[in-house]
Amino acid sequence: MQDGHIITVLDNFFTGEKGNIYRWVGHPRFELIHHDVSNPIFLEADEVYHLASPASPPNYMANPIKTMKANLLGSINLLGLARRVGAKFLFASSSEIYGDPSAHPQSETYWGNVNPDGPRSCYDESKRASESLAYAYLRKEGVQVRIARIFNTYGPRMQFNDGRVVSNFILQAISNQDISVSCAH
Repeated sequence: MQDGHIITVLDNFFTGEKGNIYRWVGHPRFELIHHDVSNPIFLEADEVYHLASPASPPNYMANPIKTMKANLLGSINLLGLARRVGAKFLFASSSEIYGDPSAHPQSETYWGNVNPDGPRSCYDESKRASESLAYAYLRKEGVQVRIARIFNTYGPRMQFNDGRVVSNFILQAISNQDISVSCAH
């Protein structure tokens, strides 16, 4: 925004909190639209960033349908928007597309080892399918697509009980517990 860009954020606040972006509300170059990306939207954009999805394991396992809708329908709707307005598209994917990898470390050419019916499959498989959809829009519709496979993040407003590996390590450390590493999903 400091460089003159106008930012429009779509959020249904299913897992996020308005307080996380409250400092920007009212800024002349910031617009917040309360919207679920699993529903189509019509607006103008030069770039579209699909960041919408529950990412906390307890959250997406408790809400598998909403998780899949955010990824799959969200990708369909936002890729369609990018195609209509000629925008670039970035999809925030996940290292979880590799599932329980049989190869370490994973290269981008590794296809993964995902259980299509496991407790985490709603997240893993909807991220995988959304990547495939993005590549189809690249090949068939000419949409400029980028995919970021994000691994093990942590941020200042993340909940300690988030259920991801970094927050688990921090919670165990401040609770004076042994740091545990699980190899199973």
